[in-house]
Amino acid sequence: MNPFKFSPALVALLALTAGCNPSKPQAVEAPAPDAAAIRTAIEGQLAKFLPAAEAKDGATLATFFTDDAVWVLPDASTFKGQAEITAGAKAFVGSYEAITAGTIGIDKLVVISDTEALTFVTATFALTEKGKKAVNHVNPAATYWRKGADGVWRAVYEVNAMGVAK
Repeated sequence: MNPFKFSPALVALLALTAGCNPSKPQAVEAPAPDAAAIRTAIEGQLAKFLPAAEAKDGATLATFFTDDAVWVLPDASTFKGQAEITAGAKAFVGSYEAITAGTIGIDKLVVISDTEALTFVTATFALTEKGKKAVNHVNPAATYWRKGADGVWRAVYEVNAMGVAK
């Protein structure tokens, strides 16, 4: 008797089961996030910030932040969550006589994913404190951004530093 003799039924069964063993799916590489589109969207948000400060519109300033955001001002005042940020923004715009917008731009963009990014930004403006003369300022900031379900990029965590322009 030949131990390597297979019946036709066994051969058919082996052939059928071999076809049922799925091969491992190949990993599909996700496309890289569109850094240019993310930069454009965040620049659009930044372009609205100084005009809101000029208009002394604290409520609008607060809309640039997520509900769970943290906002740290140059004097280390820290506001957590939308209610505190709104109150802080209203107090901030009430603390000066006027702001004259200069420029605001992204110095460095780090794209984390399609919905997360980090920016290093510099804003310039003239700030007139109540009863005083306008002083030019430079405000560098680091901001962690998240894209919301509505497609709008908002700050999740922002740290500001400010000094008088040289």
